[in-house]
Amino acid sequence: MNRVRIICLMTGFTCLTAGQALAQGFSPEEAVRRMTVADGFQVKLVAAEPLIRQPVTMTFDDRGRVWVIQYLQYPHPAGLKPVKVDQYLRTTYDRVPEPPPRGPKGADRITILSDPDANGRFRQAKDFVTGLNLATGLALGHGGAFVVQPPYLLFYPDRDGDDVPDGDPEVLLTGFGMEDSHAFANSLLWGPDGWLYGAQGSTVTANIRGIEFQQGIWRYHPLTKQFELFAEGGGNTWGLDFDQHGNVIAGTNFGGKTMLHQVQGGYYVKNFGKHGALHNPHAYGYFEHLPYRNFKGGHVTCGGIVYQGGLFPATFHHQYIAANLLSNAVYWHRIERDGSSFKGEFGGELLLANDTWFRPIDCLTGPDGAVYVVDWYDKRANHVDPIDNWDRSNGRIYKIEPRQPERPLPPVRFPLSRLSSRELVDLLDHPNDWYAREARRLLAERRDPAVLPILRRLVREERGRLALQALWALYVSGGFNDELAATLLQHANEDVRTWTVRLLGDARTVNPAIQAQLVALARTDPSPTVRSQLACTSKRLPARDGLPIVRELLRHDEDVNDPHIPLLLWWAIEDKAVSDPELVLGLLDSPAAWRAPLVRQHLVERLGRRYLAEGTEAGYRLCARLLAAAPGPTEVDLLLSGMEKALEGRRLPRVPAALEKHLAELWAKPSATPALVRLALRLGSDEAYARALELAADGRIAERERLGLIEVLGQVGKPDCVPVLLRLLEPTEREAVRRAALAALQPFADPRISERVLALYPKMSADLRSRAQTLLCSRPASAREFLRAVDAGRVAPKEVPLEQLRRLVLFKDDEIKRLIEKHWGRVGGQATGEKIARIRAIGVALSRGKGDPANGHLLFQKHCATCHTLFGEGNKVGPDLTSADRKNRDFLLTSIVDPSAVIRPEYGAFNVATKDGRLLTGLIAESSPQAITLLDAKNERTVLARDQIEVLEASPVSLMPDNILDPFDDQQLRDLFSYLMGDGPSSLSGAGSSKQR
Repeated sequence: MNRVRIICLMTGFTCLTAGQALAQGFSPEEAVRRMTVADGFQVKLVAAEPLIRQPVTMTFDDRGRVWVIQYLQYPHPAGLKPVKVDQYLRTTYDRVPEPPPRGPKGADRITILSDPDANGRFRQAKDFVTGLNLATGLALGHGGAFVVQPPYLLFYPDRDGDDVPDGDPEVLLTGFGMEDSHAFANSLLWGPDGWLYGAQGSTVTANIRGIEFQQGIWRYHPLTKQFELFAEGGGNTWGLDFDQHGNVIAGTNFGGKTMLHQVQGGYYVKNFGKHGALHNPHAYGYFEHLPYRNFKGGHVTCGGIVYQGGLFPATFHHQYIAANLLSNAVYWHRIERDGSSFKGEFGGELLLANDTWFRPIDCLTGPDGAVYVVDWYDKRANHVDPIDNWDRSNGRIYKIEPRQPERPLPPVRFPLSRLSSRELVDLLDHPNDWYAREARRLLAERRDPAVLPILRRLVREERGRLALQALWALYVSGGFNDELAATLLQHANEDVRTWTVRLLGDARTVNPAIQAQLVALARTDPSPTVRSQLACTSKRLPARDGLPIVRELLRHDEDVNDPHIPLLLWWAIEDKAVSDPELVLGLLDSPAAWRAPLVRQHLVERLGRRYLAEGTEAGYRLCARLLAAAPGPTEVDLLLSGMEKALEGRRLPRVPAALEKHLAELWAKPSATPALVRLALRLGSDEAYARALELAADGRIAERERLGLIEVLGQVGKPDCVPVLLRLLEPTEREAVRRAALAALQPFADPRISERVLALYPKMSADLRSRAQTLLCSRPASAREFLRAVDAGRVAPKEVPLEQLRRLVLFKDDEIKRLIEKHWGRVGGQATGEKIARIRAIGVALSRGKGDPANGHLLFQKHCATCHTLFGEGNKVGPDLTSADRKNRDFLLTSIVDPSAVIRPEYGAFNVATKDGRLLTGLIAESSPQAITLLDAKNERTVLARDQIEVLEASPVSLMPDNILDPFDDQQLRDLFSYLMGDGPSSLSGAGSSKQR
């Protein structure tokens, strides 16, 4: 038996000889029979193997045919040699491939599917292009096909429409990241404005025309050839769509989240340990995913659409329908307005496959109003295992439609390209938005002046959806101008006003009359969506035009808690802060301006931080001017707090000359505030250092202020602060103060620390003892003292968790090694057989009785919530368990007993060796050019200046300990798992005793 055959038998896959394409799992017809859909719906198979295999995305052309990318080359590019692979599976290749047809030929292809019998099943296939090498995005228009094949955006011309490229592709863009095929650029889609939009995932780095980014939404204009990064950050996005207002809604792979509302110029959440900081180090904040209630399913939401097909019941109109490949399902999600943005809620199950091979990866609304679902179809979904055992024998496309539509859609004659421009305008009001989008695409190609008067009349006279559609069509047809814009800024429809502002800003310049109108609009417009776009647009305009708009927006007190507007205003100001400081400071020309809620709560602190972060004399002088202009002590403290944040983790050697006078004046006042003390301490003031020691020890001041001072002493204090910090460990102090003191003592190599901590150790709470261990085990000398205490019987060996011992062996110290082996044996990863035996033993225990989820809830709170969130409760050090595969007991059990077997890359820990001899472990919670913030398994944060770090490397071991279940008896195991696998706290009533066993 040959080696390939053996591998196939071991992995459970059927081996195929050349040319075979036999499906695994269920047949397409059986797969459909197993599916269940929402009430009133049905699912139909429209394409399957051998016609298509490994479909990754699809689109319809103007004839109603389907174009699909068969992603057969995945996961590795042909013809390239990997020379380096990191812990996130990011691969460095030996070279950048040339574009097709000169570059290496892969197995991917773009195939056109047609339905000659019009019976709803695609039975004919024709390849448009073959030999592609990891092609992930496709859009049709402008006489050809736009294709993303990283590192390129390509255009295959087919101007005669014979489904054969006219020649070699044109390279439109180069520089998309290609380190990880699970995060390639994807989801090409025409925007309402005629730009081609796309997404890029997380574990690749693009550098296009000098714009570098890891993840976000980008766009390219087919006529002007412009490229822009529309928004940076987000999840490992695969899928984006535009809602009825023209907002970008994108998918994600973040646990417990489903979508992002991506706005122009926005910055979004990233995994900073995995991807590094935002490319603007002065963003000082970012947007999160849409707030979401009642999450269900695995952590990957991909290929989502905002349903606008007109065929589904009204309940589904304008709601988000997306694939969840880890749950083998398609879900729908409610979207509701929340200020200038949205919030979401689980709507229901649109399709459940009841088949673990169902891997929906893309969704699309078709010309018939049905939702089409692209099914990768594979037993495997996890890409962490590098072995290429993907099943390339199959792939399907289904459509979901109502059994009895409430109303049929108006018929339309195909192909749409043969319709007159006037007939295309009529399609803008079609109840299925697919026709409006296709009509707009064709109008953008024609730019027919004959329809401009019609579109101008529609946008002026209509008030609803058609007015916005007409505006978009007018813009892409070349009929948008300042005269029309001046009228539309007063339009009754807020979406028309919003998009008029946006389209004006895309030119990055406005004439004085329009600028004056924008300022007036910022002053008076009642719509938060208009004000949000004004903030976005003001960033794109020159400071002299944009900042007067910002000034008016800052007066809208009602926006102080809006999910987007405050940060958008900061980003508009930050963009001009260094280039136009006089205009920026001019925004704060009165006490009333300083005290406006938006300014006080969101901008003053950030502005002080931004100017001090410059680290130049000019920046220090601007800080001094702000301090001099601040109208009161509250504003001064905000500036001081921001300036201190700019120095987080470090200290300047002396107070900058430009700040000496102002700090001295503040210092001379009767009582220096803690904010002033902290900043002066970071600026090198000896007087502030003495004052900080005094205040930290003063139990009469507010605990929050004391904790801030203790933290700063831990970061920049001198060895003589150790006695003060040690006194803060006394039992007479509050628990929070003692905890902060233990963290602050870490940087100091003083033998008195281990002596005093060990003396107090028996009287500490369990939480403090755990943190004391972290402190003592961070240096070889104190680690030896701690282990000697164990050896002398003053500390019980069972109190020391395995993760501490693993860290200690990294010191490679003979005495440490001897004492560990004496009391715990040889420390390393558990043997695989031992873990398997433990998993089986727990499995048997779980099968022998029923658990009490109420008691399991208490156990979760005590043992798990420090790191994990479940049903909105707990911390976020590790993955959110709500979105994990919790119903799969074997998966859950294996993940807990053997957490290092498969570590999701975004939760990989780092080992840090500092120049002063410490060893620390944790997740990177924040990252900037000057410092990183480590988050350990106890949810404790440690800020480290980068110049203090000697080694920063990924840990092969999970932050979660292997033996977390060891203290549990059999009944407690059953209780815990009954809660972990259950439906949440709402289901606990009457579940049994809540008393912890």
